[in-house]
Amino acid sequence: MGYKKGKKMDLKELITRSQAIRTRYHELERANHGTEWTIDEDLLALSNDIGNLDRLVMTKNGRYYDETPYTLEHKLAENIWWLIELFDRLDVDIESELKKFLTEKEQL
Repeated sequence: MGYKKGKKMDLKELITRSQAIRTRYHELERANHGTEWTIDEDLLALSNDIGNLDRLVMTKNGRYYDETPYTLEHKLAENIWWLIELFDRLDVDIESELKKFLTEKEQL
């Protein structure tokens, strides 16, 4: 199920790949710290990445000079990855909630 350039991924594949990567990170957390990160620590990491994303957007708009080694595109994708992780850890069905959210917005 590997990704091929030009191939579009569906939401299920994005979720599955994200979960597999996060499982490997949990292994590293247990090896290095004895336990997995908590949901609060995951949320803190997302918050930090949102701050990095904000600086990259400001840099793109000429309002800030960002020195991080990341690109805007990378941070956008990473923030989506963190959100998928939070949906999973909080036991919320991302597909169902996205459909519900989009339907509500379309009706407005």
